[in-house]
Amino acid sequence: MAKPQILVLAPQDAMTALSAAGFPLAGEDGLRRQTAAIVVETRGEAGAKAADLVRSLRAALGPRAGLFFAWSDGNPDQDVSGFDGILDCGASPTALAARLNSSLRIAVMADEARLRFKSLGKFGGAPKPPTLHTQHQPRILVFGPPGPDMLRFTSALEVRGAQAVASFTSFTAFDYLHDGDFDGVAIVAQDDVASSLGFCAAMRRNARLFHMPCMVLGSPDFAKPEEAISRGATDFAILGDDDGASAERLLDFVDEKRSRDALVLAFAAARAPHAMDQGTGLYVADFFKSHLESLVARAHETDRPLSVACVRIAPDPVTNALKSGRGLDRLVGQAGAMMARLVRAEDVAARLDRITFVVAFPSSDEDAADIAARRIAAVLECTAFDGGSDVTAYSNDAPLQIKMHIACAALLPTDSALDLLSRVQVRLPSERL
Repeated sequence: MAKPQILVLAPQDAMTALSAAGFPLAGEDGLRRQTAAIVVETRGEAGAKAADLVRSLRAALGPRAGLFFAWSDGNPDQDVSGFDGILDCGASPTALAARLNSSLRIAVMADEARLRFKSLGKFGGAPKPPTLHTQHQPRILVFGPPGPDMLRFTSALEVRGAQAVASFTSFTAFDYLHDGDFDGVAIVAQDDVASSLGFCAAMRRNARLFHMPCMVLGSPDFAKPEEAISRGATDFAILGDDDGASAERLLDFVDEKRSRDALVLAFAAARAPHAMDQGTGLYVADFFKSHLESLVARAHETDRPLSVACVRIAPDPVTNALKSGRGLDRLVGQAGAMMARLVRAEDVAARLDRITFVVAFPSSDEDAADIAARRIAAVLECTAFDGGSDVTAYSNDAPLQIKMHIACAALLPTDSALDLLSRVQVRLPSERL
């Protein structure tokens, strides 16, 4: 599964940091791949020309440019207004990877939301995503021992328009998180580092708090910044080093989470009566084929990957035991409803025919689609479905388990939507129910 390529127009320190973050750099291996983002130097004398450079590149590259990030040392005099985001030159590779991955995914989600609602307009739905208001004052929980360090960081947050709520014990901190509406967490890790990291790990084990941004603030002699990231922290910063910049980084993550949450809600509203399959809650085949044409056109325009996977119920003794078509439809309805919860919001899942599901994966190569399809099939095969009273050779209360066939294909430079869909269907086994 290839990671998106990054073009770096900055000195060697930026190349080293981004390579350590796991991203292939444009030109380093001689292979041509899509460029998902361009990182531009904004420090020193280069900063005065950075904004003009970004404008010129946007005009020259058009949709193929991807996102633009400023490689910054936090100097407030740098002009970063034309950039899509800022990368802190002092951040760890893990923090850089988290920031880039989050920003790139939000960009894919936003692009797909625009295309999907445009397609839904042809099927009687709203042609644009709903407007969601998420501009309330950010609330940040600051957890740790009371003292000057905590006070300085809470002040840095409040100067930047956030509301900071302090908690001095893990018990009250979790009470606040469960009872209140918070956008992020800052953990002051000083004397009791183990408890601080344990709190961070506990957040990641909680489904409701899993995606909440969390910054660990350590002392200058903090021995294991990477451990904080591995235990679930979104970012790590040194207390007192530059609290203003650290607060801004945390609030940037909060803004990204708000954008992602708003897009997830928009996708939940991306429905239209004529576009939906009533039995499964997935999209119908006609909508999928129409929307796939838009996805293919956009992939060619942006030079981004696009892959499609088919998942089909396989014939076996269990499915052959169904006595009527109604029993099969009942089974497919349950499987489809579950599948709708197994794909990402930006992926497009539909019922292609009576027993076949299809998923389009924007900005994903064939390896990524294959991994996702195998996971979907594995979950469906491990699920016990309700066969009702329409089953022979099984008691009425016995659950049904099914087997799945899968096939995947990636868009080729010369492909149309029909070419891509036909190729993935041909790869499915020919045996049918």
